[in-house]
Parts: sequence; C-alpha cells; structure tokens
Amino acid sequence: MNEEKVGFVVTDAYKLFLTKTYTHLDAFVESLGKLLACPITIENKHHHLLAYSEHGEGTDSARISTIIGRKVPDNLIHRFWKDGVMTALNQSAEPLLIAGIEEFGLGKRVALSIRDGSNGVIGYIWISETTRTLTVFEQQWLKKVAVKVSTYFSMYDREQLAPTKEEKLWKVMTNTYSPTDLPASLMDQTNEKCMLMIDLHRKTEHLMKVEQLLQPLAPLYMFDGRYFIALVAHASIADPLKTIQTAMPSNLSIACGNPDRSLEGMAKSYEQAKEMLSLKNRFKEELNSLLFYYQAGAMRYVGPYEEKAYVSSKHPAIEQLKRYDQQNQTNLLKTLDEYLKNDSHLVTTAKALHIHTNSLQYRIKRITEITNIRLKDPNERTGLYLDLRGEH
Repeated sequence: MNEEKVGFVVTDAYKLFLTKTYTHLDAFVESLGKLLACPITIENKHHHLLAYSEHGEGTDSARISTIIGRKVPDNLIHRFWKDGVMTALNQSAEPLLIAGIEEFGLGKRVALSIRDGSNGVIGYIWISETTRTLTVFEQQWLKKVAVKVSTYFSMYDREQLAPTKEEKLWKVMTNTYSPTDLPASLMDQTNEKCMLMIDLHRKTEHLMKVEQLLQPLAPLYMFDGRYFIALVAHASIADPLKTIQTAMPSNLSIACGNPDRSLEGMAKSYEQAKEMLSLKNRFKEELNSLLFYYQAGAMRYVGPYEEKAYVSSKHPAIEQLKRYDQQNQTNLLKTLDEYLKNDSHLVTTAKALHIHTNSLQYRIKRITEITNIRLKDPNERTGLYLDLRGEH
C-alpha cells in the first residue's frame, strides 16, 4: 500500500470515529484507545474516574493508582496544580503536553479539558504516551474528540460532586475560581485576607497542632505533603496571626503574603508567602520573628540584586575591610554589619558588639577612613547592607 493510500486510510479512520455512535462512555473510551494505540482515561472535573481503556503495555503506576482508587491520587493533583497543569487545562481547550514525573510513576501524557455548551470545564481526557507519541494531527484532532465525549457524559457523570477544600484553595491560589466555586462569605471584601504557609518538612508531627490553631481563621486550608497552606481572613488580620505565630512550635517556619481585601489578590499573596518562606530560610537571623512579605523590607530585593551582580559587583569596601581585619586582627567588617543592621544606632550597636559607644565611634571613623564609604548616603548604605547579607 503506497503512502498516499495509507494516509487516506488513517484519516478515514479518524473521521469514522467522530461520526460513530457509542452505547456508553466505556465503549467510547475503549474504541478511542484502540484507534490511538494509547491508554485513555476520562475524569470528571473533580478528578473522579469515569471511564478508562484497556491497560495494554502503556500503563504506568499513576494510572493504576487512579483506576484502583477511582480518583487521581491527591499528591499528583497537588503536583499538577503546582506545575501549572490544571490552570492551563482550565483556561484553554488546547491539548497540553505533560512531561513524565518519575517520582509519581507518571509517564508522558497529552491532556485536554472537556467542556459543556457554555464552555465550562466538566472533565478531562488523559492520553498516555508511554508506548508511542501522538502526532500533531492527532493532538489537534483530539479537540474534536473532547467535544464529542461531552455528549456521552450521563446525568450521573455530570453530577456536581462537591469540590474538595483543596480544589477550592488551588483555584483561589491560581485565580481560576468562579463565584459558584466558593462560599459567598469569601467574596466579602470587609475582611482582610492573605495566604499563609508553614513548612512541615520532617515536622509533620506538628500538623494537628497547626490545624487546631488556624482552623478558626482559615475557611480554606490543606496540607500538600510538605506545606500547610491556608487562606486566612479576619477584620484586621495582623494581630490574630501574630498570636498564632507565637503559639506555634518554635522550630516551624511560618510566612504570609501581603493582606488584601479582594479574593483576586490571593494568587499574588500565595506567591509572596512562598517567597517569604524562602527568604526566612536564607536570612534566619533577620527575618525569623517576622511574618508578612512586606516586612522583609530590603530582603525582598536580594534575589534581583544578585542577578545583576555581573554588572554591579559587591561594594569594594567589604574586601578592603576583610583584608584590614586579617592584617590587623581587628573586627571592622562585623562592626559595619552590626551598625547597618541596627539602623546606624550607636547605643544598640555597641550593646550588640559588647563595646563602649566611644569605641564604636572610633571604629566607624576608621571604617570611613579606610574605605571612603558615605554612611550618611541612604543608597550606599542600603547597597552595603544587601551586599553584606550575601556574606553569610
């Protein structure tokens, strides 16, 4: 058979599939799996399994877990949200190529959202590519399949199973929610809201305590396997959160994004909470007692500042003072660091260094003589402060 004939036969088979009537969703999926020579699964919008094709050779452990549990495993759903997979599927009807995730036993996938007549997402198609890769033609053809499969969703299949708290929270954090997804109280803008995160890596014994403390303030929360994540709301959020932080076990790192009265601001607040956790891990001494992202002050700019290091390297005063200290057994670099950390306050800095204020004034004078830095210039002072943070 020549190539032209083969192409005709293949195209004809795909056209026939779209015109054929199937008795139920299982028959539809089985026929689709045979045509594509790939394992297929179909879920409703809350990730409950509705139908799947025969295993064949392309079955991976993630698919088996989904079939056995009749639902996609929660840890895999969390990963899909974190990686932006669910956001992309909910926002577009285009096919999405998903790389394998070895730690979850997930092979390569092509996924599409299934939509109803009003373009609302009612489910998903997942095609496993563990034995073969779909062609570009097949990927685009699947958009027609997604339209056809929506007609096979029975009333039971379309049943509005209540979304989990986790699903609601992910939709808030990715700004993909609709007002019908959430209780009306969350749409109220009289309360301040923010996203809160606690790192429980190797500290899951504190999970129950964390949940008990935050439950009264958090209408939505979840534990994703490492982080406890909560949407917290209160008329004035800072004081109750500070009380909760004080009651938390001391070895837990807790961070919040900036407060906002609108729910739309929670996607940004979530990103800020993640960044604040990262900053607190790096700058433990400076940020340990702080909670909100805005409180990190100049630390928020350390990352972007360091990315430009190839243009603006660290202040030469740092190396000058290092050399001077080594040659003269002095402690001028530490003195400068403490002085900047304490906002140039002589008494506080002297106490931190356990020296008299007169001794501190002498040291500051020597620092300016050696380096010619302008400690009264706020720009230079802040730049030095940030440079010194990278020294720790």
